[in-house]
Amino acid sequence: MFFSSPAVLGTPSAAAELGEDPSVTAVMDQLGSVTIALVGIGSLDPSPLLRESGNMTTAQDRAALAAAGAVGDVCLRFFDAQGRAITGSYDDRLVGASGEQIRAILRCVAAAGGERKHAAVRAALLGGWVDVLLTDVLTARALLTG
Repeated sequence: MFFSSPAVLGTPSAAAELGEDPSVTAVMDQLGSVTIALVGIGSLDPSPLLRESGNMTTAQDRAALAAAGAVGDVCLRFFDAQGRAITGSYDDRLVGASGEQIRAILRCVAAAGGERKHAAVRAALLGGWVDVLLTDVLTARALLTG
């Protein structure tokens, strides 16, 4: 399924309104039947590509997430170094799968690598956010050597 929508909205009311749009509810209603998903693992500091897209967290959001211990995300659902979900007012502005919905997917395949993502990749695996990882050799070594 393809979900064409901004992920981060400016206000909770904008997210709620978009969440009621028929094109969005059609996708959201199917999330419970997803058996495989291909996702990325993000670090708290967005990549240049994500930064240019404008579909990302604000500096204020990142500061609050960092203060709460966030190291990474899957589908903009953030977690700490142990993979525990970090929630807050930021979540009220998101449109997309919840952390519970992501972790309930039978096969969640992640493609992620690079030194700046080592902590996020480790945490995503620890927290059960993903169960299949496609990565580079340096990230794999970092995971194995701890």
